[in-house]
Amino acid sequence: MKLAQVGMMKALLVGSLAGLMAVGTAHALPFNDDMVNVQKRTGTIMRQKAPGTVAVGSSEYYVPPRDEAEKLTNPLKGDVTSTANGKRLFAVNCLPCHGDISKKPYAPGAVGAKALQVPPDLTSDMYKTRTDGSIFATIHYGIRLMPGHGWKLSTTEHWDLVNYVRNSQGIK
Repeated sequence: MKLAQVGMMKALLVGSLAGLMAVGTAHALPFNDDMVNVQKRTGTIMRQKAPGTVAVGSSEYYVPPRDEAEKLTNPLKGDVTSTANGKRLFAVNCLPCHGDISKKPYAPGAVGAKALQVPPDLTSDMYKTRTDGSIFATIHYGIRLMPGHGWKLSTTEHWDLVNYVRNSQGIK
């Protein structure tokens, strides 16, 4: 009788392991393979967009090329809300390299102090003479060691940053 119980236990163990293995495999539903055998792959479109066009609904995100962006005028007033939002955005995105530009004397941020080239003091006279569009284009496209932030900030956030920099420069 004990031998029969051991045999039953082994059979039960083997059966439960087989059941666990069957549960562990993944099976796709039949409607998930409808795009498997197509020629186009992820990230491609069916046809090229026409030159000079913008997709429907994305015109608010369109930024012209750098040389045209430098000629843009700031559509936002340098009001308290925009400047406060720019200060918040600057603290998150710019302060690690540029440091706190509202404090004197200028000191680069923790990351900027270790960089190959120290980030400039944005409140210096040289940057006060730049146009709002030039600052916007630099934020969007980047320059030298500074990466562009166009991929992560909206155009409104770009202008908020411009307003904060101008406020720190004493211009707005």
